[in-house]
Amino acid sequence: MRAYRAILAGINRQFYRDRMALFWTLAFPLFFVFIFGFVLGGGEEEVQLTLGVVAPAGEPLAAGLIQGLRESGLFRVFEGEREAELAALRAGDRDGVLILPPGILSAISQGEEVELELYYDAAQGTTSQILLSVVGEFLAEAERRSRGTPKLLVLSPQPLQARKFRPIDYMLPGILGMSLMQLGLFSVAAVVLQWRDRKILRRFWAAPMPRSTFIAAQVTHRVGIALLQAGLIAGVGVLVFGVPMLGRPAVMAGVVLLGALTFVSLGYLLASLAPSVEAGTALVQLVNFPMMFLSGVFWPVDWMPGILRPVVYALPLTYLGDALRQTMVGATPLVPLWVDLAVLGGWLILSALLSLKFFRWD
Repeated sequence: MRAYRAILAGINRQFYRDRMALFWTLAFPLFFVFIFGFVLGGGEEEVQLTLGVVAPAGEPLAAGLIQGLRESGLFRVFEGEREAELAALRAGDRDGVLILPPGILSAISQGEEVELELYYDAAQGTTSQILLSVVGEFLAEAERRSRGTPKLLVLSPQPLQARKFRPIDYMLPGILGMSLMQLGLFSVAAVVLQWRDRKILRRFWAAPMPRSTFIAAQVTHRVGIALLQAGLIAGVGVLVFGVPMLGRPAVMAGVVLLGALTFVSLGYLLASLAPSVEAGTALVQLVNFPMMFLSGVFWPVDWMPGILRPVVYALPLTYLGDALRQTMVGATPLVPLWVDLAVLGGWLILSALLSLKFFRWD
C-alpha cells in the first residue's frame, strides 16, 4: 500500500507540473463549454429578422398587417419602395422583403385568394428557411384571428437567385479560409518554435546570409502552399460537388494571397511572443479555436449572441471567409469587400510589425 501511494503521488506531481497536460485536460474542455454555451445557450436573447415591407398607401388591412409584424417582436420592419427594398436585400441589409398588393381587403371580402410575394436571399439558407416559416406562420395566425381559418392569404416565396444554392456552396469558402488560417498558425508558429527549441534558428542567424533572405524564403514557401491548397480545395468543390466559381480567378487568387500573408504574419507573431514550445502550442490553440467557431465557418454570424459580436467582428477569419464567399460563389456580403480587404491588410501590417519587434532567434 505504501508503494501504491508513493507511485500515485509521483504521477500526480508529474501531472500537475506538466502545464500542457493541465491545459488540455482541464482548461481546453471548459473553453469548448464556454464557446458553445455562449453561441447555442443564449435562450434569453430574441432573434429578430429584418423585414422590408412594400405596401400600398391608404390600405387599412396592409397597415394592420405591418402593425402586427412590428408588435410581434419577431421582426424589425422597414417600409419603403419596391426597388429600394430589393436593393437593400441584395446588399444584405434585409433578411426578406414582403410585397403587399393593393386591394387586399376588397379581395378577401369577395373570398378571393391574395398572393403576398416574399423575396429572400437564397444564399442565406438557414436564415431564409426561418424567414419563410415565421412569416408564413404569422400570416396564418393573423387570418385565423380575423376570420377563424387561414385560407386566403397565400405566401409566394421569391428567391433572388436564379439557381439553387446549396450548403456546400457556402461551406467551401469557409473551409478554405479555415485551412489558410491553420496553415499560418500551425505550419509557421509550431515550426518556428521547434526550430528555436532545437537551436536551428540560431544557426540560421549566424549563417553568412541576410536574415531577410531567410524570412522571404519561409514566407514564399508558405504562400506557395496556400495557393496550392486553394487550388486543390476549389478543384474538388467544382469537380466533385459542382460548386460554381462565379468570381474572376485573379480576384480570388488575390484574396487567397492576402489571407495567406495575414495568417503567416500572425503565426510569426505568436511564435515571437511564446517563450517555449509548450506555451506556443497553447497560445496557438487559444487563437485557433475561437476563430474556427466564431467567424461564420460552421454557422452564420447572425446566430452569434450580441455579447460575442465585438469578438466576431475583430477576428481576421471573419473577414477572410466573407471575402472568399463573395469572390468565389457570389454570396451576400457580411460587409463590403473593400472592408474585408482593409481589415485583413490591417491585421497583416500589425502582425508583421509586432513580429519584427519581438522576434527572437534563440
